[in-house]
Amino acid sequence: MFFYRLCWFLVWLPVRLLLPTRMIGKKNLPKGKRAIIAGNHQSNWDPVLVDAYMWHRPYVLAKHTLFENKLLGAVLRSYGAIPVNRQEVGISTIKEVMKLLNDDKWLLIFPQGTRVDKMEDGDAIKNGVALFALKTNSPIVPIWFVKKPRMFRYNKILVGEPFYLDEFAGQKPTKEVLSQASDVIIKKMLQLRDDYEAQRIAKKNKKRKKADEPMDNSTGDDLQMILTNPMKASDSENLDQKHKATSVRNEEVSKADINQ
Repeated sequence: MFFYRLCWFLVWLPVRLLLPTRMIGKKNLPKGKRAIIAGNHQSNWDPVLVDAYMWHRPYVLAKHTLFENKLLGAVLRSYGAIPVNRQEVGISTIKEVMKLLNDDKWLLIFPQGTRVDKMEDGDAIKNGVALFALKTNSPIVPIWFVKKPRMFRYNKILVGEPFYLDEFAGQKPTKEVLSQASDVIIKKMLQLRDDYEAQRIAKKNKKRKKADEPMDNSTGDDLQMILTNPMKASDSENLDQKHKATSVRNEEVSKADINQ
């Protein structure tokens, strides 16, 4: 725990400076309860950002080859990473994950299993999230990286409302059941993305509509009246008389100054 806090402290400030990120919907994260956080995976920065911008330590599944280096493996372990074979999840990994969830920990999983630029409905995902959620009755919190995280740019992470796989409760977790449950998970993730895009487009159209609104009619009418109505003859004569009177006074003042 000490080494994790030390690593978190050393990483936290540089990450926030180099990769400023806004986490939208952070209130949806359950406090003091177990949760499986499932998100799209586009960059190696994904788990780092999730850890840096959440108040609760999330454990994360990482490919087992990263642990072949003992030093790197020790650092990853202390940081909350759990080795997993993507081709065949071992019993030891399943037991370790279930123990963490039963102890009310957070587990971060990227269902795609690897980095993918785009994610669409119908894409194949791993069944790990569905399996762990059904085995431990844990809520799933969908998250979505709006764009691939990059330095010196404001990144955004969407956090959706937690949900349970209640429709599959009590069923034996066969391959077919897990596949159906995984379809529900991916639809929830994509719905989070689509809702955000719909809101963004609606706001953009609203601003554009407001900018295209015509000028106030009363102001336009007044301006048109001034430009189109000629000055009346009487007004013109009065203006000339005032100008002549002013000129005469100025000449009298000038002569008085010269005489002095």
